[in-house]
This record gives sequence, structure tokens and C-alpha cells, in this order.
Amino acid sequence: MGRRAQTAQALLVITLAAWFVARSGFVFSGEYGTSGITATSGVIAMAAVGGLAATVLVIGSRRLSSQATLWVLAGQALLAFGPYLLVGEVWGPVAGAVVASVLFTMPHRISWLSGVLVIALDVGLSAVFGQAGAVGLALVGRLVIDVLVGSNLFGVMLLTDLTRRVAAERAAHAALAVAGERFDNAERMRVTLGTDLSAVLRLSRLGMEGEQARARLSEITATARRAAHTARSIIDTRREMSGGQAGADAPSSQTTMISPRLAWLFTLATTINCALLVLVNFAFYVRPSFAGWVLVLLTLAGSAALQMYHGAPQVAGRPPRRWRWTLPLHLVILTVAVALTGPHFAPTITLAAGAVLYRWRLPWSLGVLAIVMAELLLVMPSSATVGDHVYLVASLTGALIQVYAYCRLPDVARELAQASAGLARLAVVRERLRVTRDVHDLLGLSITGISLKCELIARLADTDPARARREFHELGTLALRGLADIQAAISGTPELRFAEELRAVCSLLDASGIQAEVEVSAAALPAAVDTLLATVVREAVTNVIRHAAGATTCKIALTTRDGTARLRVTNDGKPDRAVRAGAGTGLVNLSARLAAAGGRLSAEPDGDGFVLTAQVPPRAAQPGRLHPARLGRDPDRVDPIPGVELGHR
Repeated sequence: MGRRAQTAQALLVITLAAWFVARSGFVFSGEYGTSGITATSGVIAMAAVGGLAATVLVIGSRRLSSQATLWVLAGQALLAFGPYLLVGEVWGPVAGAVVASVLFTMPHRISWLSGVLVIALDVGLSAVFGQAGAVGLALVGRLVIDVLVGSNLFGVMLLTDLTRRVAAERAAHAALAVAGERFDNAERMRVTLGTDLSAVLRLSRLGMEGEQARARLSEITATARRAAHTARSIIDTRREMSGGQAGADAPSSQTTMISPRLAWLFTLATTINCALLVLVNFAFYVRPSFAGWVLVLLTLAGSAALQMYHGAPQVAGRPPRRWRWTLPLHLVILTVAVALTGPHFAPTITLAAGAVLYRWRLPWSLGVLAIVMAELLLVMPSSATVGDHVYLVASLTGALIQVYAYCRLPDVARELAQASAGLARLAVVRERLRVTRDVHDLLGLSITGISLKCELIARLADTDPARARREFHELGTLALRGLADIQAAISGTPELRFAEELRAVCSLLDASGIQAEVEVSAAALPAAVDTLLATVVREAVTNVIRHAAGATTCKIALTTRDGTARLRVTNDGKPDRAVRAGAGTGLVNLSARLAAAGGRLSAEPDGDGFVLTAQVPPRAAQPGRLHPARLGRDPDRVDPIPGVELGHR
């Protein structure tokens, strides 16, 4: 899961935790008097609320089968309504958690009706088990709370799920782009390099006999040169993206988007529900005069309008122009209202505080939140219990998160969607770099060896025909090795063996007129270390043949000490300027491969020659770390398939 999706999941967890604390605090509030709650009923209530919060989190993860989801919903219904039989009037309202789960899991055509039935059942049970005479406004308040909690939890669950889907689609989009690039590279190598090496294999099998022997040798030489040119064109990372990749930059028509309008509607529903809760509070506890009702209604209307102006996600994606003025004005109005009337305006001022958290910088927003919290605690009546204070603080926390989530998650989804094309292109470049490196490291020796063998055969044709025929047949071995290297470069999983590579490089050194001196005193090496050192010796000898002018001797020594393998390749030639400056890509690639294995590479002049030393520690026997083409383990951050890289780190 990507970092953004993890953040969204964390918002859901915190929201549920705040709801659990708020509901638990409500059970122990002064709502039911000093004898309304006992130790047993309190434990039952807290356990049931905790179970509801946990099941909402499980359902929100979407990891359950359809049948398992139905069982969880049945368990939620038992947790939501069963405690009425055990706890009575102390219980509820908690059906909002069931409503959110129903809306989240059931088909659209029945989900809303099912949600209405759940709320109706909860209100009905409250009327049956509630105190006599407390049916009217108390039941309306419970209805509003169920609707408010249900819509809020459903909104956070839905936005979290959509963010997770957007992150997954982003990875899939990049993977599709890389697959296209890999297909293009495979076609280029099979059609061009594969055809050339197959031609070398076919001609080598005809042997040196016959009048056409020299013509075949000339054709093989020309084919090897053409293959070398093709390999260089594949290595050129500056070539244009293929036609298949052009379409990768365009957003997919199936891309999931978190609509700001959807989040705006949830914010509107929350704002209306909070306003209704304020009205219920005034009607139940204050019972103001006609003038008082007018003032309360005007304050609520203005507060709702300002909340939707600066506290809701904007459909256009741009913040409102004057929010820096309207947001402080909104806070001042509600602060005065709370100071004059008490905590009854708490639902609306908490929404405004959520807008502060989203709009203002962190130090300022935290200061404002502290002031709002302090004021609400100060205006609590003297008869308020610890449960009342806990309920207030937890409710404020939940409201902050919900407003922040509704405003922020659509922005995050928009950023992810806009980044998809760039990430897909980056993934293609990484795959291209990976193929470039493997073509250089794997195919370089095979193609160079064919050219060198052709030159040697041309010199031996008249002086040593028997050896010329042997060398001619070895061209087929090199061609087969090259075809295998093509497949390894395409798949990204080269399987080299040090002993085989050692024999091959010694043959090429001999063909180049360079005497090979080999000393191997190492114990059996782990397969991964053996593969890595095979790559090193291949590249090292290729550099000797290509870049060491006047070299007559090449010494290859492999030893082990305390489990650490040490490969040393020395030659007496004079390295060219590119090698002395370290400008070539071969040594850079080897350094990257060894660094991934926890080893190190040194390459430097040594008197009149040049020495390359590679050391690999025992812990390098972890195959995944030795294949730079594998997922997320390449030191130069080159991945064939995205999923770990691509911005998740």
C-alpha cells in the first residue's frame, strides 16, 4: 500500500478510535444521573462499542469475502441492538456504525433503504427502553446522532477505499507502461540481435571446409559488427519512447477518481446534521424565546454557509479567494456564541476547527484548536462528569479528522492521478536503464568475442588450418551464449556460472594474443556470489581486451578468506583515457551490483598495468540482492516492474 493510502487508512483508524472514546464517555456522562450506570453495564457498553469500531475497520479493509461480510454485518447488528436488553436506557445511539457498514458493502439499490431501517430500529428500541417522558426531543437527538455518525463514518470509509484504489491503479498503470517497454526491447533484441546471432550460429556449423569458407568468415565478421552497432543503439537511453509508451502517458479511461463533489456532499450532510444537533440541544436544554430562536437560526445559517465556503473541498480544485478573512470571522462568531450559550454550539465550532486544521499552517492551527478546546471545557456546567469531558474531547477530535479527510483526500487523489503519467514514464526509463546495463554487461563479451575470433581465424587460416577450424566452431558456442544472454537481459534474471565464464574469457584472451594466468583457491561459493563474480570477471576481461593497449598478460585470481570472496584481475596493458577517468558504464555497473550485495569494487592503475579487485562478503548469499533487475533492490534504483519504487518510499 502506498504512503497516501496508508495515511487515509490511518484517518479511518483515528476516526473510529475517537468515536469509541466519545461513545464510552457518553455512557459515563451525567445524561442518566448518578445511578444510570453500573460497573457491569459500563463494561458491556464499552465492549460493544469497541466491537463495533473493530468490525467497521475490518469491513473498510475490503479483505472479506461476501459471505464473511454478511456474518460481520450480522455481528454488528447484535452488538448494536443486543445491549438494549442488558443495559437499557444507558445504551445508544450507536447504530451509525452499522449504517456506515451497510452503505459501504451493500448494493446501492438496497443500501440506503437498509440504512433507514437500521436507524428506525435504533430509534424504536430507544423509545421502548428509554426513560418515560423523554421520548420526544431525546429521540430526535438520537436520530440525528445516528445519521451524523453513519454519514461521517461512511464518508471516511469510502474516501479511504477510493484512495487505496487510486494508489493501486497508479502502480498498475506504471506496470503496464513497463510491460510495453519490455515488449519493445524484447522485439528489438530478438528481431535484430537474435537474427544476427542465429546467422552466426548457422554459418559456424558449416565449418571451414569448402570454397565458401572465407566468404562465410567475412559474412560472420560483418554480422558481428552489425550486432555490435545494434547493441549500442539499444544501450542508447536517449532514443524516443516507443509508440506503445506514448499512450502510457494518457490517463486511463478506467482510472478511479475521488470526486471533490462527492466529498462536498458528505461535508454538506455533516454540516446539516451538526446544525440539527445544535437545534435539538437548544430545544431540550435551553428552550429559548422566539427572539432567541431567531438568533440561533441566523447563527446556524451563517455558520453553515461559512463552513461550506471554506471548510468543504472545492469542485474546481482551487481554494476560495477570501477564506483568510471568512475563516477567522466564522471562528469569532462561534466563539462568542459558545461563550454566551454554553457548549450547545460545540458541534458547529468543531467543524470550523477542522477547517482551521486544513487551511492554516500547523503551529497556528494547533494554537486555535487549543483555544477552542479550552473554551468548550470552561463553559461545561459544573455538574459535568469526567465522562462528559471525555465525550467532548473525543467528539472534537473526530470532527477535526472528518473535515480534514473530506477536504484533503480528494486533493491527494488528484495529485496521484496527475502523477500517474510521470511515474509510468519514470518506470519506463528505469526499465530501459536496467536493459541497457544488462545488454552492456552480458552481451558485450559475446559480441566482442565473435569479432576477435574472426580476426584470429583469418590469421590462422593459412598458418594453422586445424586450429582455425576449431576456432571457427567456437563461433557457434559464442553465438549460443549470446542468444542465452539476450533471454537473460529480457527477463532480468541472468544465470551465470563463474567456472564457465572463466573458460570463456580465457579463450577470448587467447584469441586476442593475451596470455591468461588463472589461480583459483576458493572454496565452493554460494550460487548468488558465484553469479555475481561471473559477471565481474566477464566485464573485467572485456575491458582488458577493449581498453588495455599493449596488454600481453592477464592474471585472474579468486580466493576466499573468512567467507569473503576476493576476485583480482590484473593486466600489464596501458589503460586508455576513459578507463583512467572512470567514464565507462561497465565499471559503474559492477560497482552498483557489488554495492547491492554489500561488497565493494576497486579499479586503479598498478605500475605499468591495471588492477581490478572485487570483494563480496558472506552475507551476499541472498539471491534477491544480487540481481539488480529484481524488484526494488537495485542501488541505482532501476526496477523492471514498479511496486516498491515509484514514490512509495
